[in-house]
Amino acid sequence: MVRKFWEFFLVTVFVLVFMGGTLAWAFQEVKFAVISDPHVSYPAANTKDSVKMEDSSVDLFKEAIERVNAIPDLDFVILAGDLTKDAEPWNVDLLREMVEEIRVPAYAVLGNHEVSPIPVKDKEPALATMIGSSKYNVVFALQGYGFQGSQSYWSAEPVPGVLLIGLDTTSVGTWGGKVSRAQLAWLEKQLFANQDKLTIVVGHHLLVPFREEEKKADWKNFYLDNADEVIALFEKYPQVSFYLSGHRHVSTVPVEKNGIWYVENASTLTYPMSYTVYTLTPKELSYEVVRLEATPEIWEVAKKTMLEDPWWKPSENATPEATQAYYEASEFVKYSMPVRFQK
Repeated sequence: MVRKFWEFFLVTVFVLVFMGGTLAWAFQEVKFAVISDPHVSYPAANTKDSVKMEDSSVDLFKEAIERVNAIPDLDFVILAGDLTKDAEPWNVDLLREMVEEIRVPAYAVLGNHEVSPIPVKDKEPALATMIGSSKYNVVFALQGYGFQGSQSYWSAEPVPGVLLIGLDTTSVGTWGGKVSRAQLAWLEKQLFANQDKLTIVVGHHLLVPFREEEKKADWKNFYLDNADEVIALFEKYPQVSFYLSGHRHVSTVPVEKNGIWYVENASTLTYPMSYTVYTLTPKELSYEVVRLEATPEIWEVAKKTMLEDPWWKPSENATPEATQAYYEASEFVKYSMPVRFQK
């Protein structure tokens, strides 16, 4: 009896060593897509096709949904914020209708455009005519897509052994962001209770600069005000390997800090209009950026307006060619990142 026990024990140890931790995370391969910053909007008096292709936003988001629906063995979809133009009721309703077309489970986070803009007093009369709504109307509209109840942040286990955490990084009155004290406390409880699950955190705003050019003062609202506090929590728990964001609109770009990978995801709305497909294994997370087909006319306007707008240039003296290369980020169209903690 004792001999049989030890034989079983040794075989079990051998299998675990031979598999090299493949079974330790309770999954073998997970495939998901990230669609970010679609800014869904019915064409209206205050919309246009420009750097943000607002009048074409519905067609672009529809194409992204149709194309991810065609991906074999897709496990889930992440919607990384700025889902509507400015949380207009009609656009929230349209968003819900379109999200229901996604054929696999989908998980959404709020972006700054789910917080209605505050008109600047006596300075921007055009904004005063806009009708937005509370971000909690978006939370209510997207019940079952990550959100459960009135809370604007959530956690889910879409695949056994993989934990998704969706943060609310919005801040009223600004297109910048922060994570509230209550949410930070909730986040730590989630991380403490799920140390056996590989964890991917999703939030709309960025936590770290991706390139030297990203540090310019005009772009400070791309980053969370209290990013250091959030990062410190991530680094405290080794199961946290990846933070996925949107907000920046450009091509998907990764950066590593202390073993954690931070990935900004491309927008469907802004040149070069794209979504991103990820494959997760116990060893690595790899991705491929997929450009939308759209129409030649949409591509022409999106590219032209991006290159002509000085605010979007990576530096004051950047040439159109350098600006185009910066936003296309061809070196990051395909990329692989190791899982931080190997069991």
